[in-house]
Amino acid sequence: MDKQLKIGVSSCLMGEEVRFNGGHCRNRFLTDKISEYAKFYPTCPEMAIGMGKPRESVRLEREADGRIHMRSPKSREDFTDRMEQFSHGWSENLHEMDLDGYVFKKDSPSCGVFRVKIYENGQPAERRGTGLFAKTVIKTLPQLPVEEEGRLNDPVLCEMFVERCFAYRRVKDLFQTGWSRKDVVDFHAREKLLLMAYSPGRYKSLGRLVADIKNLTRDEFKERYIKLFMDCMNDKPTKGRHANALMHMAGYLKSKLSSQGRAELAKSIDDYRAGFIPLIVPITLIGHMIRRFDELYLAQQTYLSPHPHQLALRNHT
Repeated sequence: MDKQLKIGVSSCLMGEEVRFNGGHCRNRFLTDKISEYAKFYPTCPEMAIGMGKPRESVRLEREADGRIHMRSPKSREDFTDRMEQFSHGWSENLHEMDLDGYVFKKDSPSCGVFRVKIYENGQPAERRGTGLFAKTVIKTLPQLPVEEEGRLNDPVLCEMFVERCFAYRRVKDLFQTGWSRKDVVDFHAREKLLLMAYSPGRYKSLGRLVADIKNLTRDEFKERYIKLFMDCMNDKPTKGRHANALMHMAGYLKSKLSSQGRAELAKSIDDYRAGFIPLIVPITLIGHMIRRFDELYLAQQTYLSPHPHQLALRNHT
């Protein structure tokens, strides 16, 4: 966990005064909390194509042919071609940048990811659009964890995003050097409970892929493993899945615990499942028991500490 994340980010979220009104939208979670564990790569595509500040607001509009344009509703100036040209040119450097995640400005016609307004005949027809710049980034790196700053206010979504970023970093690191089958098997074993908490079904598919490693070329296996690994991490973990992962750990400790210890652990997991306590409570209890009994297999599980504990992301989920 000593390696910093590389996070792409909309410049305004870092406090840069690049918004259409000359202001910013500084996000305190990014600048004050996770900044110790991440290096940021800020970009404002609207400034990059020369729109300046302050500037007219722009919006997404669907034309009669179905194409989405980015246009000013007042002057009717069309920025679509410039934005798409910049986005494609900028995205050519994404693989070299080796980003672990990206945080975009919500509602932005260039950077919004979810529910950006699309206008048709002067009226908002739907709220399912994606900003032109964000769309190109996502298309270029479909496994890259992406989020909007507004959704980071949700403790569950915030933890999921940070967890996915660190997971993406780990799986990329696995394949960066002369990896062996043993390296993959060991990595897969360490990630087991985290993957089970996200998607038990995809975890099983990953297991079958690992078992089939000898029948694939190195490049084929690497590409398929990373994709399926991140597909798994893109599922939303539920309290039930977390509780099942916790019960799995409890099973390894059962024979070493007293009846009182087993009852205490079971109650902690049940209370978490019912929503009475946050995830950090049973995790902390299990961590104490692992250290007490020197349970090596469980101690190696990424699930216990998938991101720096100083972020306290599991204190509210």
